[in-house]
Amino acid sequence: MSGAGSTSSVALRPWPAPTKDVIPPYELHPLVDRLAIERGGGYLRPITEKSLQDQIDAGKCVEAEIVHGVEKSPKNDAPTRQERFDEIATTQQKMFASLNWAGFYASNALDLVAQLLSTDTARNLDASFTKGYKSMEVPKGSFGLHREPPPDTLDERDEQERRQEKEKKQQLVARGSRMEALEWSTNCFLKAASQLEGEVRRESTYWNEVISISEKGWPLQRFRREARNSPFAVRYGFPEASDHFKARGLAPLRMDKDGGIILDPALALKPKTLRVRLSDNGKDVGTSCLSAQGLSTDVAVEKSIQLARDSLFEEEIYHEMSLETRKLLAYGVELRNSVIQILVPGSNQGISSRKILIDCIPRDDDALGYQNQPDDWLAQNVAEALRLLLNHEHRMRLFRRSQLPLPLTQKKEARSSPPLLRTLIAILGHLNAVDSLQAYLFRLAGTLNSAGLTVSLHTTRETSWVRLTNMILESERKDLAAIDQLLEVFSKPFSGSATLSLPSSELQSEKITIATRTYIGPPSFGAEYKVTLPPSIISVLNISQDMAREFKFSSVDEVKSYLNWILSLDLSHSLIKQQYGRRATNMSKEPRVSIFDKDGKRGSYKDVAVHITDGRLSAAVVNNDPSGNVAAQHEFSWEGTTERRPFKDVLKSWLG
Repeated sequence: MSGAGSTSSVALRPWPAPTKDVIPPYELHPLVDRLAIERGGGYLRPITEKSLQDQIDAGKCVEAEIVHGVEKSPKNDAPTRQERFDEIATTQQKMFASLNWAGFYASNALDLVAQLLSTDTARNLDASFTKGYKSMEVPKGSFGLHREPPPDTLDERDEQERRQEKEKKQQLVARGSRMEALEWSTNCFLKAASQLEGEVRRESTYWNEVISISEKGWPLQRFRREARNSPFAVRYGFPEASDHFKARGLAPLRMDKDGGIILDPALALKPKTLRVRLSDNGKDVGTSCLSAQGLSTDVAVEKSIQLARDSLFEEEIYHEMSLETRKLLAYGVELRNSVIQILVPGSNQGISSRKILIDCIPRDDDALGYQNQPDDWLAQNVAEALRLLLNHEHRMRLFRRSQLPLPLTQKKEARSSPPLLRTLIAILGHLNAVDSLQAYLFRLAGTLNSAGLTVSLHTTRETSWVRLTNMILESERKDLAAIDQLLEVFSKPFSGSATLSLPSSELQSEKITIATRTYIGPPSFGAEYKVTLPPSIISVLNISQDMAREFKFSSVDEVKSYLNWILSLDLSHSLIKQQYGRRATNMSKEPRVSIFDKDGKRGSYKDVAVHITDGRLSAAVVNNDPSGNVAAQHEFSWEGTTERRPFKDVLKSWLG
């Protein structure tokens, strides 16, 4: 072992290998495995540099027998190449034989395990069997596995008793399980039947209420397909309403737990109503009452729908009037504290100042209580008129949409608000204008008749109202309902007429005609009066026949003043001149005539002045001497009292 001592000082270092001899990773792993086998089949973790150095120092790097064998065996004892090949072939056959047996045992074990597991029908183990086993066609589940203790460790009698006891327990458990399953099934059936009965009762209640709503005339429509508890919705709004109120007129009919209908939260709000009040000098003298709430036989949901419909309609009226107030400020219309205030035409001239107050309040407001005021009827008529006008506007929108459309243009047609307040103001203004004029004419006619001057007076407040029946019967618009034709009259200018015969006309053929036209819009923007004069007055005024015989006025006071002057001219220039003939001389266009008086040697002229003021007729005589001195003056007046003294007799007593 002299060589061992010489190697104790040898340092083991890897020889630097060239780049082409570097071991790749896929060849390194087999080398590591072979090294582990050479080191005794263990792990390489305990191999350190120190342990290798110790083995080198101790001479344990190789087996002693191998070292001795190498030293003792001569070089000529090495096996030949053919021997080595034969040894390798023999070893290979042994390895193949061992591998075939190992594969045979493994495939049999796999087939056995798969056959044992095939008792479970839920598993599909066809791919786990080998081809040879499949060719044998062994039924699946034919093998079983049961673990039992060895037979020699237990007594057969005890084992038999235990098995019988176990079988009894299993039978009891199976019976109890079946009874429990049957009881559970019964409870499930009873629960399902009860639930089905509840669902049927719930659906029946819901559909009965839906049918009841449909039979009352409310239109229904599908709401949404995915809405299970509200398949239908009721359309309670008006289809021709404005866009804002049309969108609010649809409410889903939801189903509650008992099958009843739950209305939309919008319908659960407090219903509102339109309130109209009449105020004189700040004191209410009339209030409109609530609208009808339907029949008492209606169910709660139908009442709620009707109240919601009425409330929506009342809110739309108030909304449209609120928008309309912006254009009617010049007519005394104001919006203060959510109350529309309308000054009644003609009321600001007298002592009392009458206003119409319109607002929208909840139906359960205490202010709607019955107060029995004197002008409640008038306030109620105003409220009903506003409702009729908006309803008429809805029908007219539908009528206009059903007509042939206009040619297409780039200009979009503007949708104006319905004339609610304008119509109301026009009616009030027209009635005030016509009534004030007619009251004066009646007073004037009474005064003239009391003076022995026979005059005739015929008045009409509205000409279209007089011939309204004939207008509807003779109308060519058969596609428009009669009620709409009736209400359409209120959207047109109002016209009234009055005819008064002249006092100088014995046959009453000469008449003065006064036409009153009222319209809240261009060109008049209110009441306008047109006076038409007869030919006799035209000749008195010395007006050419080519000139207009019609004169327009904008106020009642102007018409009164003009009529007073015209009638005074007729009495002085026509009636007195007819009575005194050549003795009468017209000195001017004033209602004054000079009459020659034969009293005295030379005679004198007496001026007779006739004046009509505020329905009062007065006549006065003034004596004018040639020297210019004014003599005594006679005067008499008529005011339409029962004591009558003829006008001609009074003049005859003065002038002879």
